Amino acid sequence: MNPSDYKIPDLIPQRPPMVMIDMLTRADERSAGGKLNIKEENIFCQNGKFAEAGMVEFIAQTAAAFTGYNQVKSGMAVKLGFIGSVKNLSVHSLPDAGTVIESEIVVDSEVLGYTIITGRVFLEGRLLAECEMRIKVEG
Repeated sequence: MNPSDYKIPDLIPQRPPMVMIDMLTRADERSAGGKLNIKEENIFCQNGKFAEAGMVEFIAQTAAAFTGYNQVKSGMAVKLGFIGSVKNLSVHSLPDAGTVIESEIVVDSEVLGYTIITGRVFLEGRLLAECEMRIKVEG
């Protein structure tokens, strides 16, 4: 099955109102992409804008969906993951409620049980935010 064929609740441990990804659009061995339709009622929307924390969570949940997709494909249960750190966060612009943003994550390395990724958020091809993230997945 393609990543977009899966329902997000089957790939991530988060549940509403903390779900910040609508679809895993693609996945290969070391990277993935996702989409999020930003709704006005999203807990990270303030004054019609999607906040920085929401974009960080969107990147993290794209990584979680990518990991969950690989686990489900292998017949395993989806495991909890935790953000260990966020480094070099740059936010260039905040998207409006009512827009659809896209994410891209690339697995850079795996060190001492942590997966280190580079994540980016785009709106219509324009870079909105980027960071490096260290993620720890349970046992």
